[in-house]
Amino acid sequence: MEKVLDYPCSCGGKLKQSFCQVEFFGIDFGVKKCEVCTKCGSEFLDDQTMECIESEVKKKKLFGLEKEIQIVKSGNSLALRIPPEIVHYSELNVKYKARIFPSGKKRIEVELI
Repeated sequence: MEKVLDYPCSCGGKLKQSFCQVEFFGIDFGVKKCEVCTKCGSEFLDDQTMECIESEVKKKKLFGLEKEIQIVKSGNSLALRIPPEIVHYSELNVKYKARIFPSGKKRIEVELI
């Protein structure tokens, strides 16, 4: 049986000890111990797991590559501009083709082909 912890989540729900699949920047860290809110479902990792993730992200030079971008209109379509740091890291150029697909209502993915 999972233990419900005494301290609350910011939404007012209680946290319970559990396990969750951990993935950051496309790196799969496997299933790790976490705390999950019984109300909103937010997952919280311990400091040791976060340090491991941060170390791996820095090692792969991914730290700081997450960017906020503006979606712009281009004819009848919408366009996303890829920041130069991501272009450089991904070694993109205008000859690449990509596949774009939704992976949720608020999430799209782009795969280079």
